[in-house]
Amino acid sequence: MRKAFTACFIIFLMLIMLLEPGICIEGATSGLLLWFQKVLPSLLPFIILINLLCFLGIVFKFSKVITPVTTKLFHLSGSAFLAFVLGLISGYPMGAKLIKNLLESGEITFEEAQKALCFCSNCGPLFIIGTIGTLMLGQTNLGYFLLLVHILSAFLMLLLSRFYHVSSTNSVSKSLPTNSKMSFSQAFTASIQNGMDTIVYVGGYIIFFSMLMKLLGHSAFYNKFTQILGQLIHIDGTLIHTFCLSLFEFSSGSAALTSLLPKGVPLFACLSALVAFGGICVLFQTQYVLQGSGLSIKPYILSKLLQALLAFILTFVLFPIWNYFFNSIPYNFNVIWSILLGMALLCICYFFRSLASSMKVLERS
Repeated sequence: MRKAFTACFIIFLMLIMLLEPGICIEGATSGLLLWFQKVLPSLLPFIILINLLCFLGIVFKFSKVITPVTTKLFHLSGSAFLAFVLGLISGYPMGAKLIKNLLESGEITFEEAQKALCFCSNCGPLFIIGTIGTLMLGQTNLGYFLLLVHILSAFLMLLLSRFYHVSSTNSVSKSLPTNSKMSFSQAFTASIQNGMDTIVYVGGYIIFFSMLMKLLGHSAFYNKFTQILGQLIHIDGTLIHTFCLSLFEFSSGSAALTSLLPKGVPLFACLSALVAFGGICVLFQTQYVLQGSGLSIKPYILSKLLQALLAFILTFVLFPIWNYFFNSIPYNFNVIWSILLGMALLCICYFFRSLASSMKVLERS
């Protein structure tokens, strides 16, 4: 039944593409330019350098130094913590790719890899500060605020993962021999080969989902549906239309939101949530880089939804404080958003406890 539905959807999509070739070409072109002008130059160097760290075994050597500290503070190995830091620096989907590399080299266990996947894949600072803050919002200062919210939401996910206790005695279900004996030239060549392979696949996903966004945005049925939904829940239908489309590809979605909404906390909260979630396109990119690892994508999706909720609430809580320190605007404590923040943190704790229980059931089976 599922295959039949998938086949019908693919055939329907092909028919739409034949009926609306101009819209498809426009969407695919915008995706291609986005990948070529922004993603390729900013992400490829990080992919190559991270691959180089793994192939030369540098990550493993440095992780041994910080493991005693990270284990005590976060119940996490030094390798997994480094994956978190490097993932924050490099952006989607490099955190997930690094987790897979560490798992395959035997530096972390399968259980810890599944846990770390929930907080290691995040958006890079170049996109948040440069693209959103400077180009889209016209204020670099706002880019730094959104980056602060993003880092804090990711760090809180890491901190609350303490409720998911990882057994250090678990063995890696699948490991490959270490590459630390590779020469620098061999490691560099392998890093470039692997990096080009990854970046091309990432580009394919961006182009396809950009085309899908353009097609859906010009759909009369979708436009009518969002307008009716907006009337039912008393929200502007155009906002629902744009926000739902932005969930497909967060780069284009961020630009659409900033052109629709006036500058203010609601816009910043939507951008924070969108960046924390990453969009459906990033989910498929993550699934691609995890191929062959055996890691489940479902906990990752749930964790990104929770992080998006956390980032949304944090924006409302922190922006008045940011305004107080940087714009000298009086600070008003908001009780409701603070309560919602506490509830979101409790939900994340429950998520990690549930994930730990499900992993134990899998181990017994």
